[in-house]
Amino acid sequence: MTTGHLQWGILSTARIARRAVAPAIHASSNGELRAVASRDPAQARAFATNLEIPIAHNSYTDLLADASIDAVYIPLPTSMHHEWVIAAAHAGKHVLVDKPFAVNASEASEMVQVCRSTGVQLIEGFMYRYDPRHARMQELVADGAIGALRRVVMAFSFPIDRTEPNVRLSEPLAGGALGDLGTYCISASRLHMGGEPTRLFAQLETDPAFGVDMDGNAILDFGSNQTAIADFSFNTAGRQHIELVGDAGSISAQRAIVPTSTSGAIVIARPGTTVTERFEPFDSYQAEVENMADAIRGEDEPLVGGEEAIKNMRVLDLVRASAASGRWETLR
Repeated sequence: MTTGHLQWGILSTARIARRAVAPAIHASSNGELRAVASRDPAQARAFATNLEIPIAHNSYTDLLADASIDAVYIPLPTSMHHEWVIAAAHAGKHVLVDKPFAVNASEASEMVQVCRSTGVQLIEGFMYRYDPRHARMQELVADGAIGALRRVVMAFSFPIDRTEPNVRLSEPLAGGALGDLGTYCISASRLHMGGEPTRLFAQLETDPAFGVDMDGNAILDFGSNQTAIADFSFNTAGRQHIELVGDAGSISAQRAIVPTSTSGAIVIARPGTTVTERFEPFDSYQAEVENMADAIRGEDEPLVGGEEAIKNMRVLDLVRASAASGRWETLR
């Protein structure tokens, strides 16, 4: 079992690593960022210099062979997750892998099985799960603050730049709005409904110029008059809105996914009254990497472990199946 500060490496110099996760590891109370790797040695060196990382490896394989590294963060394109999570597990490295977890549930199941058999932790990078507003919303629903929960409505979108190279727009790299944005909507719906949908109906609009879905929506039926609506798009204005609707009120939050440097809030609306609860700025990326280190040391459970990732991938698979068939599809 790892003791002391967790020694991290990063496979790739992706923007999310540079802007969010590397600074989070530096700021964490129980981890140190020791190494980065890129297929482009110059990029690895520049990344390491700019972010004060001691070691720049010339390949992902070299980093995985580095005995000083305990865990790796993998922000590679989705199509590469399966290969490099399994390689990391065989190298004895614990893994935090960016969302979406895999291309499909079959890949996800194999990744989880290999990590289990090699004895390493595997966590999906759903940073929003660490935002205290979501825990507070769950608490309010459990306490009956809005009566019986009937609807979860989640929207995540932004207009994407089609003129610049972007992994989100690459079919070979498994891009698309569902994997990039819709996965959050599905995850948050499942979180707040407290279970799995029994069936769903979905639509995806693919841009033939790129071969990936640019727009999508899904209706998730959880039974007992509980429904979630997921709305995700690369074509519409920026939104990160969630609303939980009960038979006696609602709870809503803006910017409910990506953390910001400003304070957040939730709004609790009941007939005749509206209450706003405010929250201090919170770095959910830092909480995520600290949870990883604590889970590896046996001091905490992973918040978004492998089995949870498989469940979310099964629903994403069903979204694609429904969009292809034009019918309601049942989760089996």
